[in-house]
Amino acid sequence: MKLLCLCGAYGSSDKFEVQLAPLVKELRSDDTAELYFLHGPVEAFPPEGFEDYFGRGPHFRFIEPAKTAKGSSDILERIRHFPKGATAEDQMRALMSGGIDMPDVDHDYGIQSAQEALDYLYHIMEEEGPFDGIIGYSEGATVAATLILHEQKRWYAEGIPPMIKCALFFAGWPPLSPELNRIVLADECDLTITIPTCHIIGSLDPYLAGSMALYNICDMDNAYLFDHAKGHTLPRDKETVREIGNILRDMSSII
Repeated sequence: MKLLCLCGAYGSSDKFEVQLAPLVKELRSDDTAELYFLHGPVEAFPPEGFEDYFGRGPHFRFIEPAKTAKGSSDILERIRHFPKGATAEDQMRALMSGGIDMPDVDHDYGIQSAQEALDYLYHIMEEEGPFDGIIGYSEGATVAATLILHEQKRWYAEGIPPMIKCALFFAGWPPLSPELNRIVLADECDLTITIPTCHIIGSLDPYLAGSMALYNICDMDNAYLFDHAKGHTLPRDKETVREIGNILRDMSSII
């Protein structure tokens, strides 16, 4: 099984490979998977106050935040005060208020940048694939899920078979619609990620609502939910990594 691995915002492919080193070792121990690490095409600079958190550059993103008369509309500059809500979807709507719901004024995930990110991924998939599955962390999970929905749309509309057949999401966020003009929330539309997925969440993650909103749009018959009981981080302890490896082995056997 060959997996395409997408890092989080302000990360890089090299750093992501280091962060996932325990899982890489687990999957290579019995040739379960070959991993190809990728960062986004946009060079980026962390928001004020996050410089130390993301470490030394260069830093990259898949989707460039839109610029407005008020400055950047980057969602990462708003999550310092993550909103509360009755459901994960309510929290995401509150977070996006004034953002993606108002595309002519303050469009967080600009359609052009999102399309360029998809074009970039399809090019990598053609040149370096085929890939059987995808791994995404944080922004990388959002982009991975967006790609999966876009592949599903192409299959229904154009008969182009999807390449990605399973997904592993770490601390994810809900994807953009195939039209790239809104986020997909389970209580607003019927779009569903139908391939097998595994969602690695941390119950102490201050942005847990994003992970749950992503989980909620996946086919529950094919979606694993795994809590590593920590924050917005990648699990590295031996037992957790072994369990995640076994989940991927199970998914590999059914795709």
